[in-house]
Amino acid sequence: MSGKRHVLEGAALALVLFPLASVAEPPVIPPRAETPVLHRYDEAPRTPDADDPAIWVHPSRPERGLVIGVLKEAGLQVHDLDGRVVQTLLPPNRPALLAEDPAAPGPRPDAATSACPESESGETFGRFNNVDIQYGFPLRGTDGRVRKVDLAVVTDRGCDRLRIYAIDPGRASGPLLDVTARTAGRVFPERYVQPSPFQPTGEPVGSRPNPLDDQSTAYGLGLYHDPSDRFHAFVTQRSRGVVAWLELYEVGPEQVGYRKVREFRFDPRFSIPTPDGGGRMSWSPCREEPADDPQFEGLVVDQQEGILYAAQEVVGLWKVPLSASLPRVVDVPPSRLIDPVKSFGAPYWAVPDEGEYTCESEAPAPASEGTIAVPGNPAVGGRHLEADVEGLALYYAEEGEGYLVVSSQGDDTLHLYDREGGWTRERGNRHLGSFQVEGVGETDGHDVVNVPMGAHFPRGLVVLQTGKAAPPPSTAPVNGYPYDGSTQFKLVRWDDIAEVVPPGFKVDTDGYDPRDPHDD
Repeated sequence: MSGKRHVLEGAALALVLFPLASVAEPPVIPPRAETPVLHRYDEAPRTPDADDPAIWVHPSRPERGLVIGVLKEAGLQVHDLDGRVVQTLLPPNRPALLAEDPAAPGPRPDAATSACPESESGETFGRFNNVDIQYGFPLRGTDGRVRKVDLAVVTDRGCDRLRIYAIDPGRASGPLLDVTARTAGRVFPERYVQPSPFQPTGEPVGSRPNPLDDQSTAYGLGLYHDPSDRFHAFVTQRSRGVVAWLELYEVGPEQVGYRKVREFRFDPRFSIPTPDGGGRMSWSPCREEPADDPQFEGLVVDQQEGILYAAQEVVGLWKVPLSASLPRVVDVPPSRLIDPVKSFGAPYWAVPDEGEYTCESEAPAPASEGTIAVPGNPAVGGRHLEADVEGLALYYAEEGEGYLVVSSQGDDTLHLYDREGGWTRERGNRHLGSFQVEGVGETDGHDVVNVPMGAHFPRGLVVLQTGKAAPPPSTAPVNGYPYDGSTQFKLVRWDDIAEVVPPGFKVDTDGYDPRDPHDD
C-alpha cells in the first residue's frame, strides 16, 4: 500500500521482571441462559461454528434486547435474552447443502449459490467471523428520508468483506436487514509481508497481491463513533500483523459502504533483555506456518477515550491511541504492548512438520533435521494471559471508570483490567482479577453491556462463546464428515461477575453506555 509512513512516538518496550507466585484458582460463575448447541463437522458444507457475539440494546424495552452471533460458514443467528433463535441469516455466497449432510441452520436441502466473486478456485465461500454493533447511523430509506438506524456489522472472512445489517425489532421477517452496499469490495486486496528472522521463507518485506483463496482476509472487528460524528470499523487481517482502519458511509438508500482510511502495522520482531541482564537480544514468536505473521483477532475501541485495544493471539494486549491526524500507514511501536502473554520472550524450538512447524517449548530429543532453536528470556513474559489471547470487551462505569474484559483462551479464563487512566499510564491498565464461567472454554469472543437488560440481567449482561459445548448423542461421522466439536453462547449477569472485582472498585453505573444513543 502506498502512502506516507509514520511511527507513533514512544519509548522501547519496557519489560518488567516479575517473580512467579502462586495464585488462587479463579472463581467460577454460572451462566443464566444459553443458546442452542451447534455441532460442527469437518469440511461439511455450511457447518455451524459459533464464534463471536454482540449484544443489541432495545431503545425502550430492555428485556427485548438481542444477542447476535456469528456461526462462520453457517452465517449469523439472532437470539433473544432467553437464548431462543429469532432469525438465521446465511452467507450470500455458500455451497450446496444436501438433505443427507450434517445439520446446519437454514433451509435444507439448499441449492448452490455462488462462490466469493474473487475466488479463482471457485471453492471459497462466505465465512462470518466477528460481529459488532453500531448505534445511530444516519441512513436514507427508500422513501428518501434519513433515519438513525442501528447496525450489526460482520466480517465475512471467506469473501474478505464487511456485511452490514440494519436492526429493526419490528420487522416481520426478522430484525436484521442486509444493507451492504452492492459496490462493497474487498477489505484486504493486498497483504503486507513481515518474515520471521528465525524461520526464513525467502520472501522479502513488503506488500504483495493477496489472492482471496489464500484467506489472508478480514477477521476481527471493532467499531467506533468518533466525536466528529464519523463512523469507523477497525478490521484485523487473518495471518497478518495488520489492523485496517475503515470509514463507514452511506452509499445510497439502504446501502452502507466502507473505505480504507489508514493501516496499523505491528512488527513481529522484539528487542528483549538477555537472561543475564547485561544486554539485549532479538526475539520473535514461533510460527507454525512460516509465511504467516502472528495474527490479531479481538478488538475493542474505548468510545470516550479514543483508544484501540487489540489482542495479538501469541503476543499479548496492545493499546493504541487514535487520531484523525495519523497518516495512511502507521508503524506501532512495541511500547504499546501493555501486557504480553506468559510465553512472550520464552525460548522455543520450531520442529519441521510437512512444510510447516510444530512449536515446542522444550528441546526435542532427538531433534529432527531442520529444527530451529530460538533463544529467549522467559522472565520477560506476562503474568496473566495464556496464549491465545482472544476476545476483548469494555464495561463503562461512571467518571471514566470501568473494566476491560479479556479472554485468555489458553487456560479458559477471563481477566478484568482497570479502564481508568487513558493510554498514558506507564505500564498500561492495571490487572484487577480473573474468573471463569461454568461450561465455557476455548472462548473466541464475548461482549458486555452495562445497561439493564430486563429482570434477569438488571445491571448488565455478558455473552460468551464456548467451544466446549456438549457433544451430540452420537459423534459418528454424518455422510462421511467427521464430528469436529460443539459450540454455543452463554449469557451471564454482570452482577455475578462484579463479585470477583476487588474491594474499592466501583461496579455500579447509572445505566449509561457511550455507544448507545438510546441513553440520555
